[in-house]
Amino acid sequence: MQTPKVIPMSDSSDPITQQDVTPTLLPDAFLQSDICNVVRAIHVPRYHELPEVELYRDQVVSFIESVLRPLEPCTEGPWLSPSMINNYVKAGLVPSPNKKLYGREHVARLLVICIFKQVLSIAAVSSLFKIQRMTYLVDTAYDYVATELENALHGTFGPEGNVMHDTAHLVTRESLLVRNAVIAFAAKAYLVGYLHYIGYEGDAS
Repeated sequence: MQTPKVIPMSDSSDPITQQDVTPTLLPDAFLQSDICNVVRAIHVPRYHELPEVELYRDQVVSFIESVLRPLEPCTEGPWLSPSMINNYVKAGLVPSPNKKLYGREHVARLLVICIFKQVLSIAAVSSLFKIQRMTYLVDTAYDYVATELENALHGTFGPEGNVMHDTAHLVTRESLLVRNAVIAFAAKAYLVGYLHYIGYEGDAS
């Protein structure tokens, strides 16, 4: 059977080939991929599950990278580096270490920064932290982010594509801001993951 001729849209445009109109991989196939299966299985450690023993800076980087590794195909740029930690301490986003050692609060804040910086500027993350500190203790605020992050990823990368209900005991301005940031992260992660899945690496020029 002869392939029908495809007429270009204008006299100056290049002819459209049959390959140009061949359907690409559909989102349904992506949702069944290993990328999505790994993301749906992610567990974000709760505050009490973070390392009890204080860590040196390089150990903090290794720990956070291990937690967020399932999301690597769906994100942009490195998660964390020793120089980034120094910058976050100088900016007041993270407390100064105790004799070069970082405890649970440090690790919790750095994990949240790694997620939020994918969709917010560092200045916006700092403002969000300040708003949260007025209402919630560090462990409560962190556990809410961890729970909402898991739920948003499970919903966004799930077959139904539904975002789950808010888990806050009392919905406040602070909880809504955090929840929106987490949902924004999950949406961006889905788009980046899908583009990675279909082999789109962006413009190299």
